[in-house]
Amino acid sequence: MASFCPHCGAQAPDEARFCMKCGRERTPEREPTVQGPAAPPAAPLGRPGQQPEQPGRPPVPPPAAPPPPAFAPGGPSPVGAFLGRALRGDWAGSAQAALWPVGLLVIAAVALAIPSYGQGSDVVVGFGDRMRISLALLLQSLGGGFEVSASGSSSPFGGGDSPFGSGGDMGAELSGGAALSLVPLTVTALWILALWIGVRALRSRLRTRATSPAVPGGHPVPGTPGPGTPGLEAALRVALSVTVGVLVLGLFAQPSIQGVRISSSPVLAALGALLVSLAVAAGMLHRDDLAQWLTARPAALALVRATGTALRALAVVLVICSVAAFVSIAQIDDLGDVSDVSDLGQTDLSPLVVALLVLPNLGAMALGLGWGAPISFEAGGSSTYGGGYQHQSFGLSELGDVTNSWAVVGALALGTVCALTVGVMAARRSADRREQLLSAGIFLGLFLLLGALGGLGVRATGAASDLGGSGTGSAGVGLGMAEALLFGLLWVFAAAFLAPYLMQMAGARTGIVPEPQVPSGAFGPAPDASAPNAPVQVYPASAAPVQVPSAPEAPNDPPSPNDPPNPAAAAALPTATAVPVPTPTPPPGPTPGPGPTPAPAALYAPHAFQLGAQPAAVPAKSSRRAGIWVATVAGAFVIGGGVAAGVLLLQDHGGKDDKAGRDDKPAVSTEQPATSQAPTPAPSPTPSATPDRATDTGTTPSTTPDATVPSGYRKAVDPMGFSFAIPDVWSRQGVENGSQITYAGSTGAEHYLIGVIPDAGYTSYDNVLNMEKHAEEDKKKQDYQRIDLRRNTFQGRPGAIWEYTYRDEGGRTMHGIDQSYVAEDGTEYTIFLVGQQDVWADLKQTYRTGLESWRLTN
Repeated sequence: MASFCPHCGAQAPDEARFCMKCGRERTPEREPTVQGPAAPPAAPLGRPGQQPEQPGRPPVPPPAAPPPPAFAPGGPSPVGAFLGRALRGDWAGSAQAALWPVGLLVIAAVALAIPSYGQGSDVVVGFGDRMRISLALLLQSLGGGFEVSASGSSSPFGGGDSPFGSGGDMGAELSGGAALSLVPLTVTALWILALWIGVRALRSRLRTRATSPAVPGGHPVPGTPGPGTPGLEAALRVALSVTVGVLVLGLFAQPSIQGVRISSSPVLAALGALLVSLAVAAGMLHRDDLAQWLTARPAALALVRATGTALRALAVVLVICSVAAFVSIAQIDDLGDVSDVSDLGQTDLSPLVVALLVLPNLGAMALGLGWGAPISFEAGGSSTYGGGYQHQSFGLSELGDVTNSWAVVGALALGTVCALTVGVMAARRSADRREQLLSAGIFLGLFLLLGALGGLGVRATGAASDLGGSGTGSAGVGLGMAEALLFGLLWVFAAAFLAPYLMQMAGARTGIVPEPQVPSGAFGPAPDASAPNAPVQVYPASAAPVQVPSAPEAPNDPPSPNDPPNPAAAAALPTATAVPVPTPTPPPGPTPGPGPTPAPAALYAPHAFQLGAQPAAVPAKSSRRAGIWVATVAGAFVIGGGVAAGVLLLQDHGGKDDKAGRDDKPAVSTEQPATSQAPTPAPSPTPSATPDRATDTGTTPSTTPDATVPSGYRKAVDPMGFSFAIPDVWSRQGVENGSQITYAGSTGAEHYLIGVIPDAGYTSYDNVLNMEKHAEEDKKKQDYQRIDLRRNTFQGRPGAIWEYTYRDEGGRTMHGIDQSYVAEDGTEYTIFLVGQQDVWADLKQTYRTGLESWRLTN
């Protein structure tokens, strides 16, 4: 009779001791014990020949069945069993969770398809086609593409039904295509948020079903998870449902409009949706089991914790930078004219709506710009007749040229805040230094990934087969990745190094910088156990232990109740509720031997004033330590800013004259009182009273007219041979074209422009007339209006004054005034002041003060 192996379930003969499949020893089966019939009782005494009564014999039980095998032979593999459980699970709940992200794409496409985009009554692209085009654009957020292709025949004589024209023997077959690469990260973030909401609702539903008392027999329904976690099976069902929905939308988003075909790359979009949805759903539904699995694996736990910290820091930093970028874009005057988005028709689509779709893209670029990485623009093409390439970059120096220096300061401040945010979050959530640096590295990698995905790229191709001509072209805008890597390393890891110490200075504790440990015995020897009733002296929390000489050992006498207590026992007591106990009077000790007597141990009493010589207190190091770290932080950022500035200067090719003028900008001197320039007199041998403040600084200034400067102004002496009074906050900005010197404030909107033209062969009036003619033709000065233009005399020399208003490119009304004159040596000087019309009342006084203090110094 054949039997089964209890270990592997293989069939084997009964006499085999070892299994022929697994080789393990088979446990011999125990034969069932069969009880025989009981011996009949002795026959009772009776009549001879009478047979005793036989009791009923019990039935013999059948032999026991062999034990079942450990598992059925030929069962499914673990992967097969997992897939079986996933496919037999709750598909209705998974489909409901998948409706959130898929429905978001449909709603967004419908909203974008509602405007007709200026088609008017002649609608060429209907609502359905606009919706499909919108879906193709939105699917780029998941990895899809947007490609346009067309082909047809063209003739110089026209005709035919093709949108390209047809007919004639001179026709040429034309073909072309274009591809747009733009990942709207706002749509990606909203899609992940919608998926998270749907999966969270599914998790609550599965847990409720698993723990419901209405389950038959008190056991879970097959295919549903236990109460601990919904499991990976549900995550796989959600991911597959989302993938199918995205694939259907991708196939739908491929319209063909009058011979122009649009492709959305549905397979790539579905693949991206599968990966993202599987990661989000598994992280949500398998979180509890994953936490238990990571508990026994410290390395994997540190990696997961560091990744979570980096993702949180990236989200916070992107929100900060996106808001800053959006506010900066909203401040641009005539943004519709600059972007030409509003020219799409009567809908007047605001450029801010388009900016909202790519807001994280703009935030990543703003962060890179704040760290010193430029925004690069590249364009190139080639054809049968030639080609070309162009590269431009927009960095901090270009930002200062376009706006003002405060914009550069704001960009650097934004980069500093973001770097410190990353460092502080990594320090607060990390267990040690390695995990913190790992979080910083993961954040840098995610930032570079966003920088690579957040750009805009366009590629176009075209060919004319019969004419033998073809061409390709491409253009792209994005963050400079090499500079982003360099400056990202400097900023992120510098902040990761400094953040723990900054938090320690602020009073916060982290796992990176351990709390200071008090050495044993710092508050004296341990308390004597033989004196349980000895009073305890409690030290306040702010009191620092002071090392003092120990008292001489007392003889082996029993301790007295009045013995001075040892404060070591107070270390374990809370200091917040402790009340200082007055120091008890110690009993007289034995007479010390010859030699110097050491001072007794002094106990701290907060309300007692100790007389006599006291031990030197340990100097407080908190202020010194704070000063050291403040200097360290300042030095680190100064060095980082210097490195960034050096790289930017190396990248600058020196093509602008004004930058050359700024490199060798001379210092602006300020006139000092006469006493500061006079030599110091020799000290008098006779003692004299200390001079008061009026005697020290109130010496009468020079009596020359140019020494008088009104309050709020200072005198600027320029190396070009003149001096005049300017506001205290203004300074010399540089020289343009070798003859125009600019003095301006922090914003640069209001400024002086001083022109110095040696050997001028014309009069100032003729020069002013010529400049007015150019101002009327200047497109940057719209709505030019003359206020005054006439001859005059300035400081006894013939000159001219010219005053006017205009509207600049930003739509602001500007007011300018120019006083020109020719000096005795033939040099013409033009004193030009320009500023906004809103503040002209104050600028008029500034200009009057400047003219009254104008002097030639050569």
